[in-house]
Amino acid sequence: MGRFYRGFVPLKGLVLQSCITVCSAMTFLMFGYDQGVFGGLIAIPAVLADLKIPDKDANLQGTVVAIFDIGCLVGCAICALFGETMGRRIFIIIGALFIITGAGLQAGAPDWRMMVGGRVVAGIGVGMETSFIPIWVSECARAAYRGALIAVQMSIVLMGLVVSYWFDYGTVKNLTGGIVWRLPLAFQAVFVCITLFTIWALPESPRWLYKKGFHADADDVIARIYNVPIDDIYVKRHREEVLQALEAEKEVTFRLKDIFFDSSKVNTSWRIWVCVIIQFLQQLGGINFIAYYAAYLFINNLGMTQHTATLTAGGLSLVFWGGSLTSIYTVERFGRRPVLLWGAVACSTCMICYTIGLAVFNQASLTMAVVFIFLFDFSFGASWCIVPWMYSPEVTPLHVRHVGTAMAVGMEWLMTFVIVKVGPIGIQNVGWKFYILFCVFNVIQVIFVYFAVKETKGLTLEEIDYVWAKPEYKAELEARLHSVEHEHVLVEKTDPSVHVEREGLE
Repeated sequence: MGRFYRGFVPLKGLVLQSCITVCSAMTFLMFGYDQGVFGGLIAIPAVLADLKIPDKDANLQGTVVAIFDIGCLVGCAICALFGETMGRRIFIIIGALFIITGAGLQAGAPDWRMMVGGRVVAGIGVGMETSFIPIWVSECARAAYRGALIAVQMSIVLMGLVVSYWFDYGTVKNLTGGIVWRLPLAFQAVFVCITLFTIWALPESPRWLYKKGFHADADDVIARIYNVPIDDIYVKRHREEVLQALEAEKEVTFRLKDIFFDSSKVNTSWRIWVCVIIQFLQQLGGINFIAYYAAYLFINNLGMTQHTATLTAGGLSLVFWGGSLTSIYTVERFGRRPVLLWGAVACSTCMICYTIGLAVFNQASLTMAVVFIFLFDFSFGASWCIVPWMYSPEVTPLHVRHVGTAMAVGMEWLMTFVIVKVGPIGIQNVGWKFYILFCVFNVIQVIFVYFAVKETKGLTLEEIDYVWAKPEYKAELEARLHSVEHEHVLVEKTDPSVHVEREGLE
């Protein structure tokens, strides 16, 4: 396919990496924006009246907000079933078109029925984007920078959340009529249009190209990522490592039923389930309930006015985003596992203290609750917001990466739907006791990470197979993956002209 797979602009090195980051970041900015924008509007009586939603109907309110996540789940299912057929970029483009269509339907909705339809359509697009953008970025990144680049993507998600809250605040404070909510909903299409118009300049994932037999295109992309000549010894090394890993992974054919009965030498099924469980626990920690309904919670749990609640929700989003910025450094400095572990401990402590503050319910305890919900958002942003999204495309083997990542992301969207759907009903019926659920699952996060999560920092995507391989197979796999490296070391010793500083390439 030549230029189509290589990208229509021959960018190299840091410039190429930066352009991939910016292109994918625009869609992730929209992803965060969409998570916050409607939750900030649903508490406004005028919006409920325009959409013909009774202000006391918590069930319908929860459905309109949460149905977006069902669309996302459908998008993930599409990626799991058909994700290897057309490449990472094509699905990102298709997802962008769904999002633009859904944004238009939401902005023009005359009642809640069309709003539901628009949110489902946009959700399908977001499900596709969130399945494939982390894979695309991971597979186009150097091993030493992979975690930081994914952390940047997720930090930009939270920047989108910040933009949504302050956009809502600005329209509520300064505008009147339907434009108060129609403009913020239409605006989400702006971000994804940037991705749609720039992705053609950028290359396809080299690992997908190798898998499909487009070796010349993949070599060209690898050479540009590492900014070396196409005949460089390290291009050959990467090609052979990927092909060796594919052969090792394919020795046991993976079928969907193998998700439950793992017979592979590299523990394929268990690796998928670890990623799925991490996303399951992430949502049952309570973060998206707070992200979607921050203003609603401040009004109904803490007794704030509409103006104060909207302003406080905007401040909370800034703290959340600030926490995520720290992970750009910590995931590569300390590793994925330590960041998840300390984040789970911090989030457990903050959620328990927040729940106690609501239960006591006096002026001092409510002030304490506000403080700890801010600390919870910061701690989550610095850990569990970021790492699960980078862990799935890292840990799942190449030949099932689209399945594993889609399953993990699909679990995230499924649990988000459940939490966002039942949240308003739970708050109305049991009050502060609803948060006990989140306290319990934050503690479970600590236990699961300690016993089940393995470190992946600094490893190539092929070397991660060795980390997860069954004990009796590790020696064989290590010999396969490093025989190519040994050959290149010998070449370098006999011909110094092919030497490239290793630290700069990995």
